[in-house]
Amino acid sequence: MKKIRFVSILMAMLLLLSACSETKDTEKKADDTTAAVSEEVITTPDSVKVDGSVSIADMEGLYKTQGRTIMYDEGLGLLSTADAFEFNANCEGDVAVTVFVEPAKLPKDSREAPEDYTGADCYFTAYIDDVRSETRFNVKEGETELVIAEGLEKGEHNFRLVRQNEWEHARAYVKSVSLKGEITEAPEDKELYIEFIGDSIATGFGNLPEIEHESDWGGHPVWQDGTQAFAYMTAEELDADYSIVAIEGIGASCGYWNFTMNEIYDSYPEVTSEDYKYTPERTADIVVIELLSNDGANWRDAGLTLEDIFTKGIELAEMAKEANPNAKIIFSPGAYYKLFETRYNEKFGGSDNGYYCVDLPMDTAGKAGHPTVEGQTSAKDALVDFIKENIL
Repeated sequence: MKKIRFVSILMAMLLLLSACSETKDTEKKADDTTAAVSEEVITTPDSVKVDGSVSIADMEGLYKTQGRTIMYDEGLGLLSTADAFEFNANCEGDVAVTVFVEPAKLPKDSREAPEDYTGADCYFTAYIDDVRSETRFNVKEGETELVIAEGLEKGEHNFRLVRQNEWEHARAYVKSVSLKGEITEAPEDKELYIEFIGDSIATGFGNLPEIEHESDWGGHPVWQDGTQAFAYMTAEELDADYSIVAIEGIGASCGYWNFTMNEIYDSYPEVTSEDYKYTPERTADIVVIELLSNDGANWRDAGLTLEDIFTKGIELAEMAKEANPNAKIIFSPGAYYKLFETRYNEKFGGSDNGYYCVDLPMDTAGKAGHPTVEGQTSAKDALVDFIKENIL
């Protein structure tokens, strides 16, 4: 009986030890799992080492954009004038950015498309260490690898890819970056942020008329470079971040489309989406509105009056102020400068309340009577001087 009791006690002790061991193992596994989940949640890389290609998704937090950019399944959308993608890298050799392009989604029956219009033809400018590349990169429908730098010496470099053409010429997405080295911290925001709202003048429509091309359409993307239009050049000269909300032919009350800027301002660049509303991560310090020329060309056919045009211009200024509560609002109304200025100041109280009117001089020697790069530069100079004298 004593032997049986001893064996029973021994078996109980072994079971107890086994249970303790299982408890410790279980606790260790739980601790390990917690640690793994915790690391996954808090890990935000300060850099990504690359020897080949890295997707835009894996670069999250390591790049900067300009304009109303949106992340889609296809990649980072650069959908409109001067939208930009910028990053820093410690690297050497060649650097490439892969861009995917598909036709722009124009609203149904919005206008008759030109005969040679594809909706998927777009140009880009690259900057390497703030030096503008002489190459004008053209992308068409499909996927294209743009080699934006070649034979770089090893070291810290900055890369910026900027779209030249406006919304209607393509939906373009950045898919990946290829290099040998390490993508480092994203470029910092500039102190000043400007939003531009405009029409074909802001987009650079026809500002490169000297280029030979078989198209008869003045709005062909080959003749347009938004990085040499007054809006982008103003931001560059003032060392400002920016967004450009602009479409050729558009007005505040009427124009050459079946929609107006007042109707699509909140949803831009998703002009065809009735439910989408763009939510900026940063509001502007200055809003420049360059508009009403297309209203002036179409108000009679639209059954409107000049007062209707001015009312819609003032409404757009109110919309811009609501979206950017701390911004100074500058309006350039084109041919109606004096008439509009009077109503604008009566409504808002003028410069004392942060509302300004400015006349921007420019030539008409570009395609379809639009300003050339020289004319755009004149407008930029006038706007920069105005901002420096009155706001900054």
